[in-house]
Amino acid sequence: MIADDREGHLEPKFRFACPQGLRVHDFGEECAIFDPISWDAHLLNPAAVAVIDLLAETPLGLYEVEAFLAQALRPQDRSSARDHATELMAELASLGLIHPLDEPDRAIR
Repeated sequence: MIADDREGHLEPKFRFACPQGLRVHDFGEECAIFDPISWDAHLLNPAAVAVIDLLAETPLGLYEVEAFLAQALRPQDRSSARDHATELMAELASLGLIHPLDEPDRAIR
């Protein structure tokens, strides 16, 4: 289950976390993420891996991820941080690399 509204957008009121045990292998321009539970592997860019690392430390909401990405973007691109965050979080959720939390310690999967 993904936390979305009727139009398929992520609900900003939910916090997101990433599953434990993900393994990251850095290849420079891309990183491979391996989930030992599902045996799925994905190639991600450094921004996506940075968000996964952030969510591995603590669950965060969409607006907090937006603020994190805004700091990483070039000044001329900061106005589109919300679009980047929304798109990235939706993609990571669809891949099963992050999941919404409905309570502080209970994941929806």
